[in-house]
Amino acid sequence: MFDRAFFEQHFHEQTRAFAREHTVASPVVEFLLDDGSLLYVRSLIQTKENWLCLLAYDDEATRQIYCPYYSIKRITLHAHPPKTAPRRELGFQLR
Repeated sequence: MFDRAFFEQHFHEQTRAFAREHTVASPVVEFLLDDGSLLYVRSLIQTKENWLCLLAYDDEATRQIYCPYYSIKRITLHAHPPKTAPRRELGFQLR
């Protein structure tokens, strides 16, 4: 299960390493949630004890989402947007 420590201590490091390995400026970060929905994450805004706040791509813009850690079932990193993605301009903002 993902938790605050993972996002604060490992997530950005792993995402940057993936970007370097695949020579991409902004990898596509996909969260699979427990309800089966997919979020294409633009950035993480805040981490708290039981939840995180993130910006996710929507069909037309971005939306701010507060997500409990337990609802995140899988995180997938892509070098390029998958063909099934709703938008082609996806990418995680590395800091």
